[in-house]
Amino acid sequence: MTEAIKLNSNFVFTHLQAIEIHADVFAGNLASSRVLENNGFHLDGVLEKHHVKQGKLVDALHMVLEREDWIR
Repeated sequence: MTEAIKLNSNFVFTHLQAIEIHADVFAGNLASSRVLENNGFHLDGVLEKHHVKQGKLVDALHMVLEREDWIR
């Protein structure tokens, strides 16, 4: 998964000229948030009761990778 995110980020910043990439992760999903962090994403905020999972509203971590951070 780490490699897939790396390849996707490269495509988005190189070919689409994006300024930043956003990703939401269910709060408590440490594996997914760690994969994003390993690719340079940082926590931008917590979205309270933002997604529905198994019929219940759950919080999400809003992660962001900015172009400047990707270049470094």
